[in-house]
Amino acid sequence: MNQETKDELSRRFHELLDQWEKNPERMKSGLLYEKSFVEMMREFEQEVFQKSLGNLPKDKNSKKK
Repeated sequence: MNQETKDELSRRFHELLDQWEKNPERMKSGLLYEKSFVEMMREFEQEVFQKSLGNLPKDKNSKKK
């Protein structure tokens, strides 16, 4: 993964973390706190995974180069 992609993911993580911290719903109970954190991390993990794969071919029969 190149540095530009890492910087982009770092910015995205900070965006998600800021949104999560500003969400007052998370403070209603320990369960909601944990659930909202897990959801935020899953979203970020999915984005990291997609970026790590790079551009995938649209044709499922295309061979890797």
